Amino acid sequence: GRYALYQMRETSELIREILPPADYQQRNGFTNDSIILSLSEQEKVAVEKKLITILKFSDDTLIGETLAFMKSKDSLPSLRKKLSQTSKPVLRILWSSYINQIKEGDQEMKDIAFEEFKRVRGKYSLIPLFWTLKSFCDERINERIGKYINHKDSLVSYNARVALGLPTDTKREK
Repeated sequence: GRYALYQMRETSELIREILPPADYQQRNGFTNDSIILSLSEQEKVAVEKKLITILKFSDDTLIGETLAFMKSKDSLPSLRKKLSQTSKPVLRILWSSYINQIKEGDQEMKDIAFEEFKRVRGKYSLIPLFWTLKSFCDERINERIGKYINHKDSLVSYNARVALGLPTDTKREK
């Protein structure tokens, strides 16, 4: 009854905690996993519905990431729409990764990520993507990440190695 509703935290308040302003100070290193894990079942349902609604008017990838973490099957049509609305390789990889995560593996999404990976340029785009790309658990994608393990830029090679679980100490003498 009324008491249960009273105990439930305000959805709008939760959304503010889950989606801080999209600037570097607020988002750098931010994760909302612990907030999501602390939600009651009622709160989860309310938050999921609200995030799907917000997604219709927003390109914020943190919404997709959150819905993927929540394993929100109801968000799949909205996530597919975001995927189809962008031609940017980095965004296509991110949106497809969320769908892949919710579906616990999806060949179509793996194929999209594999193709888009070829189009990614610039180390600051590549480096954070290695982890996302590894999450597809796809041999072809991992093989392509492997092509970066001896990259001339040490930051690129280091992150490719870490993503693949390889030793990062490449200067070691035996």
